Amino acid sequence: MAEHHPGQADSEHLVFADESVREDSDSTPAHQNLPWNILIVDDEEEVHEITRIALRGFVFDQRPIHLISAYSEKEAREILYGRDDIALILLDVVMERDNSGLELVEFIRHELKNLQVRIVLRTGQPGKAPEHEVIVNYDINDYKTKPELTAQKLYTSVIACLRAYKNLVTIEKSKIGLELIIDSTASIFQNQSMRAFAGSALTRLIEILSLEKTNGIHSAYAVALPGAPAVILSGTGKYKALTDQFLDDALPLDVISFYHSHKTTGREQVLGDAYVGVFKTKEGFSSLLYLAGLQELRPMDMQLVRMFANTVSIGFDNLSLSREIVNTQKEVILTLGEVVETRSKETAHHVTRVAEFCYLLARKYGLDQETSEILRLASPMHDVGKIGIPEAILNKPGKLTSQEFEVIKEHARIGYEILRKSKRYIMESAAIIALQHHERWDGKGYPQGLARQDIHIYGRIAAIADVFDALSHTRAYKDAWPMDQVIDFFESAAASQFDPELTQIFLSNADEFIEINARFPE
Repeated sequence: MAEHHPGQADSEHLVFADESVREDSDSTPAHQNLPWNILIVDDEEEVHEITRIALRGFVFDQRPIHLISAYSEKEAREILYGRDDIALILLDVVMERDNSGLELVEFIRHELKNLQVRIVLRTGQPGKAPEHEVIVNYDINDYKTKPELTAQKLYTSVIACLRAYKNLVTIEKSKIGLELIIDSTASIFQNQSMRAFAGSALTRLIEILSLEKTNGIHSAYAVALPGAPAVILSGTGKYKALTDQFLDDALPLDVISFYHSHKTTGREQVLGDAYVGVFKTKEGFSSLLYLAGLQELRPMDMQLVRMFANTVSIGFDNLSLSREIVNTQKEVILTLGEVVETRSKETAHHVTRVAEFCYLLARKYGLDQETSEILRLASPMHDVGKIGIPEAILNKPGKLTSQEFEVIKEHARIGYEILRKSKRYIMESAAIIALQHHERWDGKGYPQGLARQDIHIYGRIAAIADVFDALSHTRAYKDAWPMDQVIDFFESAAASQFDPELTQIFLSNADEFIEINARFPE
């Protein structure tokens, strides 16, 4: 910390301050750092001039001061309404009214709710505002009578107030930063795509550091899966267009070198005007956060970046584990569906095709990506209830008797009962599909006889997918139908067996459904 004495401390009172010092602090400072803003509020022009002379050349913490003048309570209010970057107010008590200064203190603390700015009350009429009463009843930080306020005491008071203001701002920024980190991680963890996750993380970090108002900030977030090269998942500024490129081909050489030197251990460092952090996770991910074009990154900012980036790197672990759980669920569902279909001597690819048909039709219908994916994951369980149907009926080569058909119809309810007890959303969806995939648009289906919109959209989609696959492939009780005959069937069954809108979408995109058949043949 650099604290420069203004040079006039040997004078006895402000009015005798040395006027032979350098240029007024209101002129543009030569320092790169932003000045401390100090507001002088006094109705006497002489007080303003004396204060400027006394504080000429003042520097605290390598930052100069910028003095702003207000000559009344009203003028001070107007200034304070428009800005929140004033560190210190040197405030007179008696101006338009005997208590103007005290009214201004109340306005600052209670109406503006500005608890950070330091307030030094200066009065030439202490009888109007007794020190004991004012200190007890008003939120001020120092009280001085004008005759006692020597240049040395003014200097000491300003130093103390600026130091306190700096600490308060640091605490507040840390508090806000931590709140943003908590809020940000809660929101970005909702993203299930690694690219979306990284992009959201980068955006929120820039918000936390208040860099969105700064021009020339370029950033990149790169991630490497275990055993794979690092790829840029998201970027801003000049790195925005580098998404999906390898880190080694896109970033500056010193950043690349830093990443490879520390990708197995993790480290962070400031390189010139840039911050680079490498983070290693328990699941084997390594990630790189790169922020370039920073004029200054304070220790507090470094702590926020470190905390946020570590939290996000853990998020990549959690995202990976979540995806692994979903993939495991998918594998279990497919395997169980294949076991059921094998028991009924249908091809193992039946459930895979039905899943792909359902997803394609859902997307064509306009369901969102997440909902369509749930349908794809759940639909292989549509016939799980067949596990409770005797094999003699399941695999009967000829036409079923009416009694046998009543037995086989029970597979819808059996499947529902098996699946409905789970609280997992995929299983809950599978239970709906199992129960409703044989319902008909005209209400003549089973097991509940539901009609039209009373049938869940999952059930209406699965009905088309299941029948299309059954008709276009060989079963124990029939041969595969020619595709033109299948198409004719759906055209005739629209608005009776199937949802007419979904049927038209299916027919309009039949080539894509046929292509799925080709991808997963018998």
